[in-house]
Amino acid sequence: MGYFDCIDRLLVSFFSRYGKLIGRHPLPFLLGSILVALGLGTGLMFIRLETDVMYLFTPQESQARVESDIIYDIFPVDYEAYLPNRGKGVTDLGSNVIVKPKVGDNVLTEAVIAEILRFDAGVQDVTVQDWNDTECRYDCLCAMWEGSCLVNPVLQAYDFNASRVSSINLTHPFHHLSERSVTFVGASLGEVTMKDGENSTVATAGLLSLSYHLKSTSKFQSLGRRWEKEFLKYADGFQSDHVALSYIVSHTLEREITNLTLTVLPFFAVTCVLLVTFAVASCLVADWVLGKAILGCLGFISALLAIAASSGLLCFLGFHFNIVAASMPFLIIGIGIDDMFIMLAAWRKTNPRSTVEERMGKAYSEAAVSITITSITDALAFGIGAITPLPAVRIFCLFTGVTVVFDYLFQVTFFGACMVYSGRREEAGRHCITMLKVVPRDEAKSKFYKLFCAGGLSKQDQGLDLKQSCETALMTFFKEHYGPALMTTPAKILALFLFCVYIGGAAYGCFFVTEGLEMKSLAGDGSVAHQYFDTLAKDFSQYGPAVSVAILDQLNYSSPKVQEDVERIVQDFESSMYIHSSDCTEFWLRDYLKFLDMANIPEKSRTEYFMTLLVDFFLRMPAFSRYSQDIVFQEGSNQTIIEASRFMLLGDSLITTTQQMDMMADVRKRVKDNEMNMTVFSPMFIIYEQFVIVRPLTLQNLSIALGSMFLVALLLIPHPFCAVMVTACIVSIQVGIFGYMSLWDVPLDGISMINIILCIGFSVDFSAHITYSFLCDHEAQHRDCQRKMTAAERHSVMALYSLGMPIMQGALSTILAILALYWSPSYIFRAFFKIMFMVMVFGMLHSLVFLPVLLSSLGCCFKMTAPPSSGSPYEMKEDVAQKKNQESGKVELAFMDDGTVLRVYPTFDGRVTVL
Repeated sequence: MGYFDCIDRLLVSFFSRYGKLIGRHPLPFLLGSILVALGLGTGLMFIRLETDVMYLFTPQESQARVESDIIYDIFPVDYEAYLPNRGKGVTDLGSNVIVKPKVGDNVLTEAVIAEILRFDAGVQDVTVQDWNDTECRYDCLCAMWEGSCLVNPVLQAYDFNASRVSSINLTHPFHHLSERSVTFVGASLGEVTMKDGENSTVATAGLLSLSYHLKSTSKFQSLGRRWEKEFLKYADGFQSDHVALSYIVSHTLEREITNLTLTVLPFFAVTCVLLVTFAVASCLVADWVLGKAILGCLGFISALLAIAASSGLLCFLGFHFNIVAASMPFLIIGIGIDDMFIMLAAWRKTNPRSTVEERMGKAYSEAAVSITITSITDALAFGIGAITPLPAVRIFCLFTGVTVVFDYLFQVTFFGACMVYSGRREEAGRHCITMLKVVPRDEAKSKFYKLFCAGGLSKQDQGLDLKQSCETALMTFFKEHYGPALMTTPAKILALFLFCVYIGGAAYGCFFVTEGLEMKSLAGDGSVAHQYFDTLAKDFSQYGPAVSVAILDQLNYSSPKVQEDVERIVQDFESSMYIHSSDCTEFWLRDYLKFLDMANIPEKSRTEYFMTLLVDFFLRMPAFSRYSQDIVFQEGSNQTIIEASRFMLLGDSLITTTQQMDMMADVRKRVKDNEMNMTVFSPMFIIYEQFVIVRPLTLQNLSIALGSMFLVALLLIPHPFCAVMVTACIVSIQVGIFGYMSLWDVPLDGISMINIILCIGFSVDFSAHITYSFLCDHEAQHRDCQRKMTAAERHSVMALYSLGMPIMQGALSTILAILALYWSPSYIFRAFFKIMFMVMVFGMLHSLVFLPVLLSSLGCCFKMTAPPSSGSPYEMKEDVAQKKNQESGKVELAFMDDGTVLRVYPTFDGRVTVL
């Protein structure tokens, strides 16, 4: 199979000339980059933080949002006659409290109820100033029913008197307040046990839920938010020896996200210290002239400039920052330092006797092409993520993708200019820290001077050995020990076994992938909000969400045939395994027909006076007045024609996100299969929607990204089969991420989907560097290889020699960049760390073990060199002063710049071997 390297040759030629240009004129690139970064960075003054959880983590233009618009347009929420199961759920203003006894496991004791009543009385007295500077208590702002604020059904059952706890037998889930009044207490109690021999009388309850609902119209929004803040102050300061409280208000998650975004700042400071230390330590060698400590710091600064410039630009353009995008700086610093190591590795391979301009041209022709490939793939991966319907994912990918582009630009401009000045210092024999001129190590007059000051090239150093003086111990290890050992048959068999174990573990983990972002994951660990959502999910899951099913056809409900058809529809929904018993269904027509039966209304009168009896009698009775919110009369019909109506269902126990998704899918399917014009909605469906789309959306983005990466690799890596292997590595790494993240307690949700998308770019980084070096390294016939190897094996060894060290450095730098996030109190940041850590480990495993073995084993598929072209790194044109072909044996003589004469022999594949 031949080469497909036309684009690669153009890039090599361009960057060779471009590197030489920077080598001649570094100052404009240095100052220009700084001025651009400072100018764009001023846009950070316009930074705005997006904290709306419903907006960030639920898909826009989803089916649930369409259903929501339909339901609330036809059946608007009436806060003067408010019923929680007909409200807007988490988007309504108010507060929710879960009470747990500090001693014992029963909340239904006189002492505990007394404390709950004391807390409730305090909530009633929470006061804010209204528009007229008048003190406004809870009863001024509360959502009302029949002229008063809604009350807790359990406290109502005890008549708000703790002394009555022992004398009243509370029944579950319905409690009869009187012969004609029943209240539903099921959703207010958690960890319920029944008395022996009785099915409904409560013995103990471990938890009690309190809810305080506020008017949530636009007029009351500001006032309601202020009341919520005062409530939090009161609840935070409430002291009790008997009860422990966990609580939220409507803007709790917004506050949590704001706080968590700010808490990342100390972690970022720790990351900066770790990475600067690592970068400097990695750039130091025993030779103080060849060391590049300051250059390591400048590589870090280059990444910071990219972050400031891109973030400033996007903030100036009006894009909002969010908690997920707060992970971006950690990621970009890792990418920037990774690119820096690639550039420095290419510089070390150049001839130290050459001019800085020539060395920059040579280094850029190799490293800049490599980081161009990885930057394109990274930016492309984030670009694909930026088209997702989840705003949190879209904003993160937008910020990170643009920053990747800026990081690349600053890498080839600002950092390139810094390399030139470092090269000039090196050429002048100056110390890498003090900048003072020093003598070479072999000319040092004392051990102290040799250890801390000496460095540079001696005038006695000659020929190709000069390149070896730039090698580090790790580079030598990869070339002389690790690489040759990996090419042995036992090592290849072991690598194959490790790969099978890796894939087997990943496949096993894929069976345990869970989906969905739980509400508690958006709150900080140990926070009151986290405790509330955790308790709510574990101990109040017996009853699911309220579900509204609307019949939008204009029906003649007085017709027995219509009544039978509608009843059959209701029973069909009640037959779902995800819907609670019919006892919890609220349907006006069913209760109205029972009312007519109890009133002994004749069949003929029922049909003739159906609407009159409904409007004038049934809906005016206190026990049935709530149904007036479920019937919409046609305008101008004088309440004689029903335009639309609905019935309310109650979900059954839905513990897992899979059950929640299945419930939503089940009721939607029943609506779709019905001939009537219907719609179904629950406020929780907006949250469940992200559970439904996350898997197909992740697979869709992965498929698009995988195809795009293959095309990029095909165009930029000069061999089609290598593009296939790069793609195979991406697939292998992604399978590993999917499998092992479930074994590390990371569910598939919007947060992990972001990380999976960005992992595609990193997967390409690792494999592309090794593959490109495998194909293009013109030193692959190195004479220092310790055993007889095939051409493909020699290329694999030299690829490890060239890039083993920078790949390890880049992976370790990225791990250090995100390491501090492991101790973050936020699931969002911990999930980011876990997946990125796995990507780095799996990426190193593939690039340093699996891929070299694969490339060396499939060497027969490759032509080991490209045809010569001007400026190509494969040829020896820059080093050869003159070539003379000798017909006998086709031996060539190569005259080097330093006068050395080498004999060059063609190999079986057209490559030359230098002996």
